[in-house]
Amino acid sequence: MGYVKKRIRELTREYGNRAAATTKITEWFNESINDKKVVETKSTRGRFQVGKIYTFNYSPKYIKELPWFDENPVVLAIEEVGKNDFGVNLNLLPTKVKEQLLDDVYERMAGIIKNTNATTKDPLNESQLTISYKGMKKYLKKFGYDFALRQYIPSNKKDQVVISYSKWPEMALCDLMELNNTNIREVLTKFEDYFKKNI
Repeated sequence: MGYVKKRIRELTREYGNRAAATTKITEWFNESINDKKVVETKSTRGRFQVGKIYTFNYSPKYIKELPWFDENPVVLAIEEVGKNDFGVNLNLLPTKVKEQLLDDVYERMAGIIKNTNATTKDPLNESQLTISYKGMKKYLKKFGYDFALRQYIPSNKKDQVVISYSKWPEMALCDLMELNNTNIREVLTKFEDYFKKNI
């Protein structure tokens, strides 16, 4: 168990239970966006930097043709594919998979993370990590959740915020998902059925 999982446990104990921790951390995040004293979350219009977590409002290009989409993705950025930003939409992962993924990546990249802007925790100045599409697809596929890999058209993103590595545990607890035309249970059920038929 690494930093992310340990910190999640600490936050859960601190707030009494997981539901309370989720509520309080989500409130903290929403308030932090407009609080200049909080350095761990920063607004940015820039393209994804590999290894960083972003949240933003998103409107797909062909919105009418889509059966569902996430209006407020929380994305762990990986290497670019084509002209679009690319990453893992953490909202689409079950809690255990999401926490394991962030814990594994954090521990694997701990050297870079700890040596990057450790004093200020400013996500705009933290170094990028190295996360390949191939490696991430392989990692997620073993759980059956590689569908969480998503492309985003940069010009269709609004109100984008980048989060410091130090706040990954908080982002694992945050509830920012806004699925359009469905809910997370239906999405996961569809993809679990697909995975079972194709293994």
